[in-house]
Amino acid sequence: MDATARLQQTEQQAADIDDRIGDLHAEQAALRQQLAAQVARLAPLLPLVERLSLYPADTLLAVPLPADRAVTGLLVVHGMMADIARQAHAIHDRRARLLALDDELGRQQQQMRQVVSQRESQRDAVNRAARAALEAQQRSNAAAESATQAVEEAARRASSVQDAITRIEETEDQAEKKLEQAARAAERAHNMQAATAARRQAHEMADGAGPGISTTNASAGAPVAGTVLTGWGHPTESGPATGITYAPPSRASVRAPCTGRIDFAGPFRTYGQMMILDCGKHYRFVLAGLGEIAVAAGQQVSRGAAVGQMPQWSGGGARPTLFVQLRHGGSTVNPAPYL
Repeated sequence: MDATARLQQTEQQAADIDDRIGDLHAEQAALRQQLAAQVARLAPLLPLVERLSLYPADTLLAVPLPADRAVTGLLVVHGMMADIARQAHAIHDRRARLLALDDELGRQQQQMRQVVSQRESQRDAVNRAARAALEAQQRSNAAAESATQAVEEAARRASSVQDAITRIEETEDQAEKKLEQAARAAERAHNMQAATAARRQAHEMADGAGPGISTTNASAGAPVAGTVLTGWGHPTESGPATGITYAPPSRASVRAPCTGRIDFAGPFRTYGQMMILDCGKHYRFVLAGLGEIAVAAGQQVSRGAAVGQMPQWSGGGARPTLFVQLRHGGSTVNPAPYL
């Protein structure tokens, strides 16, 4: 398992522990509320119980009563004492459960501290590796820089994600045609080396983005730790969901869902920080809602590689979410089978 996968596993473990701690606090609050209600119900009876325990005969025979009423009174007192005993037993059980919850909460909090320490160490290592990969890619990507800039600028001018994908494909088609024209011109000038280089670059643009996607290698899991808020096709205010929305932990790492080339990386309309990853064969993943992006347009990434992280979130305000959409040309596709 690589460093990024280990980090995501640790982040998921931290999220699960945090959920468990929240459940423990909720159970403690409910038990304390129940205890307070039971004590309040018993409070008016405690003076009588104390007097009966100290002076049973005097209490029961303080006023002479006919035999039938005395027997009825004894039966009432007996039933009342049985009910008090049951309530006292319930109070004892709830107090014992509270003590057990305190112990478990302490263990969970200790484990959380250890997991958080491990998570931060892994996160630093993954971020360093991502920065190094970006720098190496930028140094070696000078030849395709102009084509990359054209694709990215086309996406920035788009009015929607669909428009961005359309513009990207049109720009790439135009770039491939220009490279083919350059190759033919070089052939006419008997410059075979230049012709070969132009065709190689055109081939890389057309087929070098990535191998496409397949359900046979769908084993890396979700691109981010956390829970699914909205699944593919679920009803929303704007119609059936066209992707999957995750609720990740604070600063959770985000991984590439496929091997391919980054077409776009940066802020986009109301989507926040967004990236478009070309998986090849006209399949593209859109990831929106990141806090930081660790890749740049034109960069090649491998499936499972760190590509950014979610915003920091401490529980206040709207929770950051990651929107994951898969597109094939102009159509959206259910991404779940490929994750």
